[in-house]
Amino acid sequence: MVEGRLRDLAGTQAPDEERARRAILRSMLIWTPAFGLLTVGAVYMMVEALGGNGGSWFGFSLFALIGVLSGFSALSAFRDWFSEPIETTGQVARKWRKFDLLIFFRAHYVLVARRVFRVPRLVFDEMPEPGGWIYLNHYPHTNALVAWRPLGEDERPRSEEEAAEEAEREAATVEDAWEERRQEREREAAAGRERVELPSFGDSRDE
Repeated sequence: MVEGRLRDLAGTQAPDEERARRAILRSMLIWTPAFGLLTVGAVYMMVEALGGNGGSWFGFSLFALIGVLSGFSALSAFRDWFSEPIETTGQVARKWRKFDLLIFFRAHYVLVARRVFRVPRLVFDEMPEPGGWIYLNHYPHTNALVAWRPLGEDERPRSEEEAAEEAEREAATVEDAWEERRQEREREAAAGRERVELPSFGDSRDE
């Protein structure tokens, strides 16, 4: 089913699962060694601090904090390596650029349905501005993007207000149909009563 959906996306942003897998592998190669080194540094700083060097507690805190973050990123990459892409539909809440110290150039990000996606610059430029609706196919933990496309007006999910208005229109339509049917039955009943009340000319001749 996922493969079929990906084939439908070839118009706007062609599916590129290989690129997404490369991004996941790159995350694994960056964050796994970083987590190991930071863990070693945190343990060393803790030993120094317990040995009486009070200033080492700051180093331990720094190594431990960055180590937890890098460990989370490494774990997310490992989980996605054995996962399948998922689908997300939502409005672009935010688009921004920032300088990434790890890869030494400006990275591009979008926020959709409370998920942050790091996307190539060309994709970033093609995506609609905040408020536009898009469909994304991506891995669940790193949000590595496989494919995307904008949603048309008739495709986007309805808001709660729009859904309520549509439900009211449907209820009014049903009510009108029942009222029309009731009036039709009343007309049929009235026509039946008129046929019953017609005089009998045969009885008049006998008299």
